[in-house]
Amino acid sequence: MNLMRYILFRLVIVFLVFFSSFSSWSANFTTSQLAQFKQLSPAQQQALARQYGVDLSTLMSSGKAEDTSQPVQTIQPRSVDKKQKTEDDTQRVTTERGNESEQLVDFGYDLFSGQPSSYTPVDDLPVPNNYLIAAGDEINVQLFGSQNSSYSLSVSRDGSIQFPELGPIHVAGQTFSELKANLTERIKKQILGVDVAISLGSLRTMQVYVSGDVYQPGAYNIPSLATVTQALIAAGGFSKSGSLRNITVRRENKVIARLDLYNLLLEGNNLNDIRLQSGDTVFVAAKGPSVSIQGEIRRPAVYEIKSGTTIEQLVKLAGGSRASAYLPQIQVKRYQNNGIHIHTLDLTKDKLFTLQDGDDITVNPVSDALKNAVIVRGAAIRQGAYAYSQGMRVSDLFSSADDLAPNADLDYAIIVRETGYKHNIKVLQFSLNHAINIMNSADDLVLQPNDQLFVFASDISMNEWKRESVQRQSATSGDLFTHAEKQETLKHPKKRDEVTGIELVDSEKPKLAIQDNDKSQQEMQHSDPASRARLLEPLITRLQLQAVNGERAKVYEISGAVRYPGVYPLVQGGSLKDAIAAAGGLLESAAKDEAELSRVVPMPGTITIHHQQFDLLKSLTNPNDNFLLESKDRIVIQRKTNWKTNNIVEIQGEVMHPGSYTISQGETIQDLVKRAGGLSQFAYPQGAVFSREVLRLQEEQRMKMVTNNLRQEIASLTLRRQSSAATYTSSPTEAMKVVDDLLDIPAVGRLVIDLPNILLGNAQDDVMLEDGDKLYIPPRRNTISVLGQVQIASNFTFKPGLSVEKYINLAGGEKKQADTDRVYVIRANGAVMLPNQSHWFVRSEKSLEPGDTIVVPIDTDYLDGLSTFSTATQMMYQIGVAWNAIK
Repeated sequence: MNLMRYILFRLVIVFLVFFSSFSSWSANFTTSQLAQFKQLSPAQQQALARQYGVDLSTLMSSGKAEDTSQPVQTIQPRSVDKKQKTEDDTQRVTTERGNESEQLVDFGYDLFSGQPSSYTPVDDLPVPNNYLIAAGDEINVQLFGSQNSSYSLSVSRDGSIQFPELGPIHVAGQTFSELKANLTERIKKQILGVDVAISLGSLRTMQVYVSGDVYQPGAYNIPSLATVTQALIAAGGFSKSGSLRNITVRRENKVIARLDLYNLLLEGNNLNDIRLQSGDTVFVAAKGPSVSIQGEIRRPAVYEIKSGTTIEQLVKLAGGSRASAYLPQIQVKRYQNNGIHIHTLDLTKDKLFTLQDGDDITVNPVSDALKNAVIVRGAAIRQGAYAYSQGMRVSDLFSSADDLAPNADLDYAIIVRETGYKHNIKVLQFSLNHAINIMNSADDLVLQPNDQLFVFASDISMNEWKRESVQRQSATSGDLFTHAEKQETLKHPKKRDEVTGIELVDSEKPKLAIQDNDKSQQEMQHSDPASRARLLEPLITRLQLQAVNGERAKVYEISGAVRYPGVYPLVQGGSLKDAIAAAGGLLESAAKDEAELSRVVPMPGTITIHHQQFDLLKSLTNPNDNFLLESKDRIVIQRKTNWKTNNIVEIQGEVMHPGSYTISQGETIQDLVKRAGGLSQFAYPQGAVFSREVLRLQEEQRMKMVTNNLRQEIASLTLRRQSSAATYTSSPTEAMKVVDDLLDIPAVGRLVIDLPNILLGNAQDDVMLEDGDKLYIPPRRNTISVLGQVQIASNFTFKPGLSVEKYINLAGGEKKQADTDRVYVIRANGAVMLPNQSHWFVRSEKSLEPGDTIVVPIDTDYLDGLSTFSTATQMMYQIGVAWNAIK
């Protein structure tokens, strides 16, 4: 009884130990245990793994060698990022190609990078006929005919199978084809009337050794069908010092195979990738000589070479050269005892150049310069390179105007041509219209190889051209614009006054552009990729740079009343007429009776500039007066006197016909009021507000200057506070906030006028109008406002005869901190009046009028300087009340 208890106790202990460590059991199972577990159904496998807390995926991917005296090494998996190899996987060579950084890796190593595994199931692989049967294999036998039965027979350690009714049959050492023939013959002899089908089930695993420069050397359990490469993958691949070209297989202390993986990787030749047998050793030798190749090659990498490898063989290993490779000059950097040597090879001749360990080969690209071609740039439908042929002309590139963009300038185009060994350029100017439409025209120039033809855009931009194309396509689908309106939009995409730069949104509300016309046109041109400014800028720079050793820069400038003022390339034989064509032609404002030419005349050791006035119309119409241009000429096309066709002013408020009016130079406020039909019966001319854009800009600058001065004063007061015993009731932060608030006050640009005197015909008070002026005549408001340091700031009904003091009393009187000696009145027209409140001096004053504002300021001696800023925002706001009424 005690013996039974002892045995039961030992069984319980073994049971607990076994199942408590079931999670580690998967690393110590036998082949037969794993085979039995795999024969269970998936549901049973999951239930068993869940019952004992085992990871099923880990269990299924794990294995242990068959029972031998030597245990299999447990391998920790290696995590490998296929996109970014670790330093242990690859040897990196950093190279520079232009602005790009390229990393060269060792060729072929990434194919074998993975996670080491002690078991890799390959049950689905077909079994070849020369497969040798050994212990652990499973043989499936199916009988049909007189007897129908199936058997799964395992080969025992003695090499036999136990076949029912036939007894043990020795099968080890036979090939699969021999097994099928011998076993079929024996079964048919002993069991009459049956047919036999024989196949292999689960195959045995075998233990092989992987050593040398691999990621994890050791003994591995691999399938019986595994080859050398599969054993290497099971070991995690190669270390960075391992050789892909020197792999040996030893069996019974003899080398039975040598493997060069480059044959497999580059040619698909797996002849030496033999199947392993149990006990085989795969040995990876150290890496041999290596060279790197980069540049215009199909497969840049670091390659392991054998002794005597030539440059031609290396290029073949790297997949060959690209079409862009320049084979006559291949650079080889070689390390030698006395330093680094550079060899330049011609691959078309030096094919047998022998490589050495560490060589760095660079295959450079061919020149990107086009040969035997002409190039079209700018406002053409099909830009790019065209094949050159002898005698080729401009008309051969453009058969009609349909080959050009709708905004192409047909009057001005140029050809840029390189000349001489220095590759200096010269410019030829021609008319595309004449070249295309007039046969045998002098403008149909003969082209030369490498010519670049520039076609420039006219007024409308490329974006507007595309937008117009879309509008044409939608014209049949309910488009609201008529064809005539579209054409007008294309001709005038943005209506601007050519002198003042006003961009007209519509006829009633012009938008003032704060820039001159030349700047506006320059910005519009730069926005178009085919514009003159964009295309000519690098050309002008190159012409200026090649002006050395006494050569003069072949450029000139034209400005004034032309469509595209700017700097242009000087063409051979270029005349005034050519310059005007290059600038897009004359504007309507051009004064054709007068223009100016400024010419630089070199003198010994200095220069002088001559100015000459000429008749523009005569020079353009008379060939004898059409003078030729010289380097750095400057042509100024004058505008007509008083040319301002789009000067627009605005009058609003209590007039008979408010609105926008076009004015001529010299018109005044009185003229404007008359044109507007005069004042209405409700007008209050004493409160008229007149604003001018120039004054508004000046006011903005002055406000910025005042705020900067206040900032400096605040900083000075802050320093004095820190260095003295003075105290202040306001902090610098609060004062700075007040200064920031001042910047938010909009500038008005108001000019104080006396409209009643102006309307009476007093020329001294009248103002000559300018473009953008605005006049607002308010209705009569019978109010007086009181602001500042009073008890309650408010508005009061105007009563004739009441003084400033009485209005202040109506507001509750002055506060304690009010400065009663500096009370002032802001008139309705913006003027300031100081009332007579001094006891010592008598000051003449005018009586109050409707719309006036009484301001009681702070006594700056009562508070510190920082606190006085607290009311500045309110006062500035009240000053602009009338202007806000306009808006």
